[in-house]
Amino acid sequence: MPLTPASSISAAPGNPRDALIDRVQRAVNDVSYPAHPGTLIDAATQEHADPEVLEALRRLPDEAFGNFSEVSALIVAGLDARALPRREVPG
Repeated sequence: MPLTPASSISAAPGNPRDALIDRVQRAVNDVSYPAHPGTLIDAATQEHADPEVLEALRRLPDEAFGNFSEVSALIVAGLDARALPRREVPG
């Protein structure tokens, strides 16, 4: 079921993470849930989504998502995990 404007996530100016989630949501807005990543990627491709949106969708695990909130939560978790500084392991 497509999300309505009232349920959309608004991007905060200057916040790249929120801006990405907003672009992903617009790219997959017409998808019916539950949906797998392949369905989301196909929809985003048809909407001519930018490469960053497509990459975020490609990083999702191969499972059915019940709604866009589940999709966005995993995208944000992935972004946060990649943003963590790597610690050197003593060798």
